[in-house]
Amino acid sequence: MKKDTKINWNLIIRWAGTLLSIGILIYLFRQIGAEETWAAVQKISGRRIAEVLVLVFVSRLATWGRWHTLLQVQALRVRWQDSLRLTFAGLFASNVLPTTIGGDVVRLAGAVRLGIDAALAAASLVADRLVGMTGMALALPFAIPALSSYLKAQASSGAAQTTGAAALFPAFFRKIQQAIKKVFSNFRFWLKHPLILAQALGFTFIHMLATFLIVQILVQGMGESISFTKTAGLWSLTYFISLIPVSINGLGLQELTITNLFSALGGLQPSTSISLAVILRVVWMIGSLPGAFFIGGILGGKRPSEAGGEKQNGNTQD
Repeated sequence: MKKDTKINWNLIIRWAGTLLSIGILIYLFRQIGAEETWAAVQKISGRRIAEVLVLVFVSRLATWGRWHTLLQVQALRVRWQDSLRLTFAGLFASNVLPTTIGGDVVRLAGAVRLGIDAALAAASLVADRLVGMTGMALALPFAIPALSSYLKAQASSGAAQTTGAAALFPAFFRKIQQAIKKVFSNFRFWLKHPLILAQALGFTFIHMLATFLIVQILVQGMGESISFTKTAGLWSLTYFISLIPVSINGLGLQELTITNLFSALGGLQPSTSISLAVILRVVWMIGSLPGAFFIGGILGGKRPSEAGGEKQNGNTQD
């Protein structure tokens, strides 16, 4: 009997995109030169590394605060310890594990085991992602001056790619416009709780501030400089490009985007940009490592508190 095998094209595209992005990144690394790149990394002082590590955990805790705030719209109050474990487990799945099991899947599984209604848990994760997108969308206009200058320079040099690039940007911004419309259509439930929504957006701003400062500290540590507004704009542009579902957890795609945007639009040396991209990937992984203590238990069917080694008191309310 003939079996009907369904090809998972989405998975194939993601793995192919990941391998292609990493391949291009390796090619750029070889073109720039390993010695030059390593020399840029060695300029970063221990003090700056310590500042970056502090800020990455500020960023991680801000993402936890955002989701925990959004969960407080139901009668059953989620303990901060449980949502914190779930957040770090999700971050570990997204940033450390080379798997298609995303962090949102891990958080959803854990939230349902806490007794949260599955539909509400899923909606809270969508709202969490959309609040983050809203914050980044507000920073996106800061990329326009650098983008405009780059396109003008390309046009004046008679680059053949200018027309193609210019044609792509309207399509990109249409995607952003559609995403913003989706934000408001999915916020109907939380719009009834504007204070909670405002608090969640506040946590997003803290996360964004920490991220932008991390980029600036690393760039300055490698002997170059970039303005805060340009950092905000280019990072928000990187964020939206990395959301394109053509790689596993943005692996390779994010690094490739950072390398090109921060050198072409940010004015950084290619060696600095590629070093920045690789260091940031390591930094996000370090900031996600606490999730290793919880993800195994959560995926194994335990409640978040049990996964963390605590005894359950019988309720999850504050």
